[in-house]
Amino acid sequence: MTRILNSPKMKRIVAGAAALGVVASVTALTAPSASATVTSIAIAPAFTLGTHTYGTTCSYTVTVAVDDNSQTVYFFEEGQGPSGFAEAKPSNGVAKATWTPSSTKITYIYAIQPNATAQIRQPVDVGTGINLGSACVAI
Repeated sequence: MTRILNSPKMKRIVAGAAALGVVASVTALTAPSASATVTSIAIAPAFTLGTHTYGTTCSYTVTVAVDDNSQTVYFFEEGQGPSGFAEAKPSNGVAKATWTPSSTKITYIYAIQPNATAQIRQPVDVGTGINLGSACVAI
């Protein structure tokens, strides 16, 4: 049995297995970490009357679910770019921001985390808002 373990063929097999183990270990250590991702977005309308769901001058709560609590969430309107209207640090997989539509031309609200592979968006229907305090008229 000693002869088989000391044979040149067995030494090559053992050396090959050891090299494969080293390569696998290095690959696992250098693999990129999973990117943070916003998984859902919702906008809670305040009490809004009128032909549109949201109105300028009125405020709404934007809530997103995330899979990484360590990354800040950036909220922005269509055309704003990632500097956006708010940023929030998630807690228990959720981040929230207050949004006041800046224009009636907005058709989407976006939320993204740094290094994300995708951003998520929510369609919005914004009209001219008249903020009545406890309600909003969006015409």
